[in-house]
Amino acid sequence: MKRIVGSLCSTARSARWYKTTVPAPRQHAPSPELQREEVEIIKTMKDDRKEHAKYESTPKDPTTVFLMEGRHMLSSIDDGGDINLVTDTGVPGVFTIEIDNPRESNTMTARMMCRLEDAIREINKHPECVAVVLRGTGIQFCSGAHAELATKHLLSADQGLRMCRYMQTLLLELHNLPCITVAAIEGGAVAGGAELALACDFRIISESGNVHFAHTHMGLSTGWGGGTRLTKLCGRRAAILLLCSGKPCSPKDASAFGLVDRIVEEGDTYREALAFIKTNFLDAPPEAVRGCKDIIAAAEILTPRTALMYEQNVFANLWARNAEKQSQKTMGGTDAKMINEA
Repeated sequence: MKRIVGSLCSTARSARWYKTTVPAPRQHAPSPELQREEVEIIKTMKDDRKEHAKYESTPKDPTTVFLMEGRHMLSSIDDGGDINLVTDTGVPGVFTIEIDNPRESNTMTARMMCRLEDAIREINKHPECVAVVLRGTGIQFCSGAHAELATKHLLSADQGLRMCRYMQTLLLELHNLPCITVAAIEGGAVAGGAELALACDFRIISESGNVHFAHTHMGLSTGWGGGTRLTKLCGRRAAILLLCSGKPCSPKDASAFGLVDRIVEEGDTYREALAFIKTNFLDAPPEAVRGCKDIIAAAEILTPRTALMYEQNVFANLWARNAEKQSQKTMGGTDAKMINEA
């Protein structure tokens, strides 16, 4: 014990001696060059923190990023046309999206692309919506992107890519809506218009209409998802013939390829689309129709195991909803019986 205490005392004396004998290092003022380097380092650190915060606040879902970037770019372009969402079609549960730029063959302007996103967002807010009809105003369905987008507004590859991603994402959302979608094709569905039609579940075309993948004649390819959907729908050989030739496809040939489901008289496509929906989809509860459409959409994009799990969840939710309805009916019947007995 004495040895330990002595050792501690010796250490303490050595420390006091070092503190009183050895001079403290001199505090030299940094040179101007060093000061400038420190300022630059601090500025770089602040910039890095800003970039990190910006990255953290940016949505990581590519779909959301594509929509945000595309809309930011397109909303700055001042052009015309419109997309109208009609919720009162005279048929309960059926909405209509109208492509409204008849003076320019219903070409899609930047404003119309943004308005299409608005329409899809609004449809998703209505659980009573069972089906949507996509139509053009006037005598044409849709003639694709407006020419001025390529010649005046979106001149770089990056801008073209952003527009492509934006419309591809929008058409995927249209394709995956939980309600049935029907394209009523009067006149031509040309270039991007053909891609819009293919994003729908069903297509009804007039006798004088056509589906025309005219992209190659403009030195382009499909960019809104039409090439992929066409290949899945019609097969490789038909897709090569329709896309690479750039020739218009008549209603008869379109029906043979499986591109369209019905051919009707000119001017009757919208009425026939409504009749098709009323005949096939309006007898069942809206939530059941939408649930089945959700399952089908999930099966296209998810792995089989994940799609099966999704189907389980949809079924369980519908089962619980039905059980709740039956319970309420039973309780209501019991209350009525008790009142009558009283």
